[in-house]
Amino acid sequence: MNRILLSLCALMLSASAANAQKLLSSSVQVSKRNVVTAKAGNIQLRDLTAPVQVKANKSLAPQKLNANQKSVGVDGSGSMVTSVGIPNIVAQGGTVKGAYNLMDASLLARYAGGKIVGMRYLIGAELGSSAKVQLYNCDKDGMPELFAEKEAAQKVSTYDSKKKTYNEEWNEVYFDKALNVSDVVTGLFVGYTYKQKTTQSGGQYTEACFPLAAGQGSGTVAVYGDLGKGTAFYSLNTGGLVLCIQVIVEKEGGFADDLGMVGVATIPMSRPTDKLPFQFYVKNYGSSECKAASFDITIDKQVVANVAIPEGATIGGETTGFNASLNLSEYDIENGTHLLGVQVKTVNGEAASGYTDDDVAATQFRTYTETASRQYNLLEHFTSSTCTYCPKGYDMLRALQKQRDDVAWVAIHGTMDENKPDPYEIADATNTILAYSIGGFPQANLNRYPVTNDGNLAVTIATDDPEGMATSIGNVFDQIDEIVPSQVRLDIETNFNRLNAISDGTLKITIKGTGVKGAGKILEDAVLGLYITENGLVSGQLNGGKWVTKYNHENVLRVIGTENPWGDAITWNGDNFEKTYEVSISADYFEDSNNTFNAVAFVSLPFMFEIDGKRYVNGGKNNVWVNQCQFLQIPEGTGTAIKGVETSENATVVARYAADGSQISAPVKGINILKLSDGTTRKVVVK
Repeated sequence: MNRILLSLCALMLSASAANAQKLLSSSVQVSKRNVVTAKAGNIQLRDLTAPVQVKANKSLAPQKLNANQKSVGVDGSGSMVTSVGIPNIVAQGGTVKGAYNLMDASLLARYAGGKIVGMRYLIGAELGSSAKVQLYNCDKDGMPELFAEKEAAQKVSTYDSKKKTYNEEWNEVYFDKALNVSDVVTGLFVGYTYKQKTTQSGGQYTEACFPLAAGQGSGTVAVYGDLGKGTAFYSLNTGGLVLCIQVIVEKEGGFADDLGMVGVATIPMSRPTDKLPFQFYVKNYGSSECKAASFDITIDKQVVANVAIPEGATIGGETTGFNASLNLSEYDIENGTHLLGVQVKTVNGEAASGYTDDDVAATQFRTYTETASRQYNLLEHFTSSTCTYCPKGYDMLRALQKQRDDVAWVAIHGTMDENKPDPYEIADATNTILAYSIGGFPQANLNRYPVTNDGNLAVTIATDDPEGMATSIGNVFDQIDEIVPSQVRLDIETNFNRLNAISDGTLKITIKGTGVKGAGKILEDAVLGLYITENGLVSGQLNGGKWVTKYNHENVLRVIGTENPWGDAITWNGDNFEKTYEVSISADYFEDSNNTFNAVAFVSLPFMFEIDGKRYVNGGKNNVWVNQCQFLQIPEGTGTAIKGVETSENATVVARYAADGSQISAPVKGINILKLSDGTTRKVVVK
């Protein structure tokens, strides 16, 4: 059982409780109640096409709901995986009065004509004698106004240590008045008031300190109270957790058969002659089980196939995943970026009808024939000077650099304790890549590829086995290279000058991209990133609960060299590109004459993109991976980096070896070393 302790560094949204507050997301960090460092074997690449089926607990469908009622909540709110609390905030003088999920109005759009009559929720401990369930309706500006409240029922869900699951006890409360779904303009705050306990025993928090039941999902969680800067709504980044709270929607005549697409997953790159495996995820919003359904499969919005759910399968109220595949050789597909879509066609033998806005889901995949060898792997390391476990991450990264010479390590610093700002934090990184990627410190992005399935792009790197984890991460890098092989080679040319010991440094840097055949199409939406890092910095660091005044901070990000911190759009000239930057390096950064600077250039898919002139953050973390990276320690005067010049076309495996060097005729579990027909070798991990 792993309870979560939410940290104090929440973002205050307004200084006054007298005015309604508009909720915005923040980059709050979450620390576990009992911190367990990662083990070497934990860093494993997740399979993007592994089918996912949410298994309902026995109490998931509450018996009290009538046939004309449905429970509606954000993803993950229907099943409890842990309990959370913020006793540390209260212990430091803060007050907490309530906790809420923010539900966007779009979640209720399909229930037009219905009305919200109550709420259902789970709790991990009693909320206090005066606790009340509350429903806030947000106006057109996102300002919440209290619509209804009722005394809270308080059946507590307990943890079964043998089964390692929660015995879920759902509380259902009905309001004295109903809210028409049509009156929900922008969204709802759905939650309850409670008193956060601060009791401690032997330095450990008691069970009562973690009353908020939470599930694994995506969404905004808010608390209301005074967290040190005035009474207000505060938003929390809970590391992929949401509260187990839902509204009860009632509709005369019940809910007709209606399926909604939740998502599609496939491998990010494929040769046009291969089979393309994929999974699609669907949810039933009707009153009865769906026992038959068919779906159109599309490539670039053209229907190419139709599939039906297997005989005997059903689709209920929880997300259900199905496997499928397409033989791409049957279609005339050019190299480049394509859209794989799945659309609901029939439900229980009838054409899809009712709410159809979510009947289609799609994802990208890219086809290629040639590859370029990987030059460097980008490792974005997230750390903080007041993070007591961060030195464990440093130990692992130092071990990794001893094992491999193809890792471009970039340490991106953030502030954990507002009273002790990190001296190396830069706002451009904090507000973009750091906030987008992590759920806590120390963590790291591995070529920005989604390694785990916890909702974060980054993985935890604090470990008691630095060498073992370094080996695991190295294996993951090799697997990523197999899954998203490079399509472009990067060369760096620099000219670095400084007039005198007190002047700023001026760096002129040119990045040249030489792509394989079709690279301009395959990576047509890619962006160019540029980091300038510094070695030799020495300052304070919390380490195992003790403050170390002189700690060596390596590969510290000093400057984001691109005009857009998310990365600059690439202008392709066929399959090649070239971009020159002039970067100023502050004189304040030259703390020691022995310090060195590095340039890290990389091509990745965009975190941010534009549609019709509006800018959006890419919510699909499966499609922000780094395709190529280059590294150069910047010398005085001129310098170049041209590591990695080979390309391959249709390379095949000509020999296979086990980790001990013995030749094998077929894959075996563990590390396999492949010798390819183009003369290159690759390591892969066979599970």
